[in-house]
Amino acid sequence: KHNRSFSYPVATFSFLVTDFLRNQWRDTGLLDFAKVRVAYGQTGNDTEPYFVYDRYVKGFVTNPGFPNINNLEFPIGGVNSYTVSDRLGNPNLEPEITKEFEIGFEANFFGNRLGIDFSYYNRLTEGLIELLDIDPSSGYRAQMANLGDVRNKGIEVMLTGTPLKIGDFRWDVSYNVSRNWNKVEKLSAPEILIDGFTGVSIHAVEGKPMGQFKSSKAATTSASDVIYDSEGNAYSQAGMTIVDGSGNPVATTNTEYLGKDVNEKYRMGLTNTFSWKGISLSATLDFRYGGYIYSYTKDYMHWVGSSPESIHNDRRAFLIPNSVVQNTDGTYSENSIPVDPTALHTFYSEGGFQRDDYAVIDRSYLKLRDLSLSYQLPKSFCEKLRVSGIRVSANASNILLWTPKENAYIDPENTTFGNDLGAKFGEFGANPTNQYYTFSIGLTF
Repeated sequence: KHNRSFSYPVATFSFLVTDFLRNQWRDTGLLDFAKVRVAYGQTGNDTEPYFVYDRYVKGFVTNPGFPNINNLEFPIGGVNSYTVSDRLGNPNLEPEITKEFEIGFEANFFGNRLGIDFSYYNRLTEGLIELLDIDPSSGYRAQMANLGDVRNKGIEVMLTGTPLKIGDFRWDVSYNVSRNWNKVEKLSAPEILIDGFTGVSIHAVEGKPMGQFKSSKAATTSASDVIYDSEGNAYSQAGMTIVDGSGNPVATTNTEYLGKDVNEKYRMGLTNTFSWKGISLSATLDFRYGGYIYSYTKDYMHWVGSSPESIHNDRRAFLIPNSVVQNTDGTYSENSIPVDPTALHTFYSEGGFQRDDYAVIDRSYLKLRDLSLSYQLPKSFCEKLRVSGIRVSANASNILLWTPKENAYIDPENTTFGNDLGAKFGEFGANPTNQYYTFSIGLTF
């Protein structure tokens, strides 16, 4: 019963610096407006119903074997049927509580032609609710649970200005940048699987940013391994790729953390608006830097041989650089076995020069988010039609995208893994991002 409710206390404080100074008969000079704000709040969150106790769901049969019938779902012929849900109830589920402190400062200068808005926030989410996978041998597939405590803190800065204003011409600029630091401060287990596919997964790990990638990697030598060159001379070198009898990289025995996570380092936005009489042209650039994403599209293109990487060396035989083969006594010899050009399907479908981690790519991008052109018809013309104003506009969205060299495959904003924490894992053959073109006429009466 004590988990059935939660409160939403909020406290805010703001101080108008310029009003205070003017009330004290002080000249604010180039400063037109200034305000300091402080806020603290607490919000609660729960989950969908029917996750606290075990429940029954409609019965169904998958692939029953009848012609032209994929699945059967009750009721059938007026007969109903129920089965135990594969989601285990959690009577200990508690509300998710988020506590946030924020402090900020706003100021305008030079006749409001230059403005700044700065914010610092510190947000702690206690008892983050997430649907977690559990061992199928339990008879269940997943359980809604309180994953742990996660802290996000960061800064947000927005600059606005009018660099040029001559007669009817005006140039307005808006620039924003934000930086967020994410950390899992407390966890209910050493590590928790959030989502994954085909040997690649993301996890919550205490003390690390949320969404740590984990997979097999290409096995490499250690500093203590003995390596023989072609003349029989022994030496040691860490980081050399271990290959098998076909010249292909060998995978590590266990999955390992890659030192990569789903979180972007920072984001920026820039909007330029040019106005002249009734014409306005505006463009918005959106930049995200850092973080990684799993791409099944890259995985699949490797498998079918249509990825840019698959034409390496014109698809002729080649050696894996700095590679070794393991001897029967545990030592290594420098590799002289080339990758078979008739077996490139196997080579690239298993990861190419890497292993499962080859499909984890940089999620950075620069996008022309929006481009718009509008025209406000002259007032004299509008009066003839007995309207106050007419505005004609054309808009294009998502029309240009730039990504790092390693991502020639997808729009990093794409996801096919839901809308929760797992959504940041990546995409499973997602369709290209839609481009939008709109034309509108607005009337004011």
